[in-house]
Amino acid sequence: MSLNKKTTIAISIVLVSTFSALILLEILLRSFKKDDGWDVTREANIIRNFEFSYILNGLYPSNTQLVNYRRNEYGLRDDCTDPSEIKILTIGGSTTDQRYVAFNATYQKILQNRISAEIGQFGCVTNAGIDGHSTWGHIFAFKNWFPLIPNLEPDYVVFYIGVNDADFRRGKTPLVGFDVRNAGIKIWLKKLEIVKQLLPLYRFIRQATLEKYNTPYAWHTPVKYIAEDYAVSDLNNSTLILTQENVMAFRSRFKQLLEYVQEMGAIPICVSQPHRYVRRFDDTVRGVENILGIGFSGVDYDYSLQSLNSVMSDLCEDLFLDLYNHEFSPEHFYDGVHTTDKGSIYIGELMGDFFIENNLHNRLR
Repeated sequence: MSLNKKTTIAISIVLVSTFSALILLEILLRSFKKDDGWDVTREANIIRNFEFSYILNGLYPSNTQLVNYRRNEYGLRDDCTDPSEIKILTIGGSTTDQRYVAFNATYQKILQNRISAEIGQFGCVTNAGIDGHSTWGHIFAFKNWFPLIPNLEPDYVVFYIGVNDADFRRGKTPLVGFDVRNAGIKIWLKKLEIVKQLLPLYRFIRQATLEKYNTPYAWHTPVKYIAEDYAVSDLNNSTLILTQENVMAFRSRFKQLLEYVQEMGAIPICVSQPHRYVRRFDDTVRGVENILGIGFSGVDYDYSLQSLNSVMSDLCEDLFLDLYNHEFSPEHFYDGVHTTDKGSIYIGELMGDFFIENNLHNRLR
């Protein structure tokens, strides 16, 4: 028997054995799986009973370089003793999650403290922000996640959203963060028990390595923008039509979210988000290059985001808090969209002002 033939046979045996072992492991994992409804939530990056200490490692100046990050058995980040205590449910992506901000500096905790100082202990503010989620993910949460949380009956639902939906490249895919061209195979893979078990490890490794060496849109990488970075002043020729299509789809999804809030018996509070991808120079707004991929700058991103903010303002009316047009400083961000501890505290104070000035806090008594 020739060496090539022996090698081919050996490789075939290894492949068949590996494939058979994976099938057996998949069967075993499925046989031990609890059918409690929570299994599907892992497909959308919703983690439970998770605790990890993130090292800031110079991400931004802070009194501490270690952030103890914890999600409870319901996948929420809070200090509530029971879901029945939740009076304000906050929803969003990574800017709501605030993974690299200590719990006591998150805008949720600051808002909770601010209202408590006004009316006394009223319950708690919970954080349901999930890294990467857009309105697709928020709809998934209302359908598949929140119904699993016992006694979840908040008085208010705060939507701190926009930065992920403003990326009009994402396409019409039902799961957030997917490239539409690869969505099919990713959805299929995420249904495998082996993949579900390995997803937390994969995401941790990706977040701990890739994010340190790449600077794509909305990843957690320290960036200090200077005047020279704002080099583009014109919209891409495709931005107007792409934004128009994206806005129409966003409006439809956001209406659906507001209906879910109404069914929950809560009141929606809609908050626009600030970013650092554009800067005004005299009478000209200039943007950072290639924020949404080659050829799409911060100017394109800003146009898209402002269009979504208009939808929220229209649908939420007096319950719309416009942080986009509020003045922030560079120390409030460690990249284009994610806040430092000072930024999160500042946002929490602004939200507290909004609740109190509009007499919303008295409903929590």
